[in-house]
Amino acid sequence: MEKNKVYAGIDLGGTKILAVVLNEQGAVVNQAETPTQAQEGSEAVISKIIGLLRDCLSSSHQLESIGVATAGTLNARDGIVAYASNLGWSDVPLGKRLEEAFGVSVNLENDANAAAYGEWAVGAGKGTQHCVYVTVSTGIGAGIISSGRLIRGRDNSAGELGHITVDMNGPRCLCGNVGCLELYASGTAIGRRAAELAAAYPAKASALLAKAAGGAMTSRHAAEAATEGDELALQALREAGSALGNGLVSIIHVMNPEVIVIGGGAAGIGAPLLEPMKEALADRGISSMTTGVRFASPILGKEAGAIGAALLVADQR
Repeated sequence: MEKNKVYAGIDLGGTKILAVVLNEQGAVVNQAETPTQAQEGSEAVISKIIGLLRDCLSSSHQLESIGVATAGTLNARDGIVAYASNLGWSDVPLGKRLEEAFGVSVNLENDANAAAYGEWAVGAGKGTQHCVYVTVSTGIGAGIISSGRLIRGRDNSAGELGHITVDMNGPRCLCGNVGCLELYASGTAIGRRAAELAAAYPAKASALLAKAAGGAMTSRHAAEAATEGDELALQALREAGSALGNGLVSIIHVMNPEVIVIGGGAAGIGAPLLEPMKEALADRGISSMTTGVRFASPILGKEAGAIGAALLVADQR
């Protein structure tokens, strides 16, 4: 009996490993996930990846290739994870180990790039030639598709949207720049700003303070308080949304995209964050460029990185 050709994708994160198997049409036919437990070491994690993927494959499958999406610095040519702080890895030959285990080609890809490619190919950006995927979470990153091609840059570092300067007189960022977008519009920044406002004006922050309940303030607390009309939560989100719009103006002017897909946990906040973002775009952008951009929410969800990684290597075959 002729076997069905399939393509595997792995999303390797600091907390979980997600494996997907796609058919020739790019549809998910199986998937599974497991905790990463990076503290057990790279060999243990690689063994988990191999076992997880084997569980996803059946006797009717003919595996053609494997794509891996992961954070960190990659030597994609040699299949090496050069450095990944979330895993505690340095110079781990992940590609070689997977090639030995499965006998197929393996491609390593930056996780933001992989998610961008997945959303462009079969998700919210499908049918476009120019798409930017922005993730607003603990930090801010972007994956860029231009003329139907993923833009990686010289060493796979393209798309560092979070380190565009939005305040020339702002504080120093860990990256070395000043006034980075990530310091104003990431989920971390929203939580920090909400905490500052609540500390300065406690009488106005009843919902904010109740949500945090004495613990560290987060963007989730701000979002929940905003739905209850908390004035300071709404202010923190307005400021972050405006900063995000200022950052997106730059990428729109440079890349001229058709669609911007906004994902990540903080982006799920919705209108209190995104409406100020759109107002900033209207105020600061070249209107002929900004008004034609469509904004969309991700379709693929948590599978975006794994699906994108699988499609990238499949499309390069």
